[in-house]
Amino acid sequence: MSVFRRYWRIIFPIFFIVVIWAFSSHDGDMSASESSFFANFLGLSNAFVRKFAHFILFGALGYSCTSFIKGLHPLTFPKYTQIFYPVIVATIYGALDEVHQLTIVGRNGSASDVLIDALAGVGGVLAYVAFFCFYRLWKAKRSAIKSVIAEQQENAQVIIEDR
Repeated sequence: MSVFRRYWRIIFPIFFIVVIWAFSSHDGDMSASESSFFANFLGLSNAFVRKFAHFILFGALGYSCTSFIKGLHPLTFPKYTQIFYPVIVATIYGALDEVHQLTIVGRNGSASDVLIDALAGVGGVLAYVAFFCFYRLWKAKRSAIKSVIAEQQENAQVIIEDR
């Protein structure tokens, strides 16, 4: 059970890697029709929808990789290396994804997409760190409030007993 508790967070990065690979495996016509559908539905340009999809998927990859690394080292999070590694993973996987797209009919690889993937990885990591830090502050504030309430209840009990 301890092994599962430590490594269950690897499911999410693997999930996003598979989803990204599946979207990249679509040929040019299918990819264009998918992005055109969402562009028309949202009323946005096709190019914006494609770049935004990169940002969302690789941001989620960076977020989930950070969660996995935090799960491995929960007491020392966040350290520089624990934040740096998910960005590297997102950037390298973004480059591999663009190379993969070169092998698909009707698709091409783009260095700008790798840059977007890297920035999305940074955004996902920053989102996780911000969420983690705000959660830690909220938890500390909640425990402080509980201790104050417990102290007030003890004081009230002492007053009642003195009467």
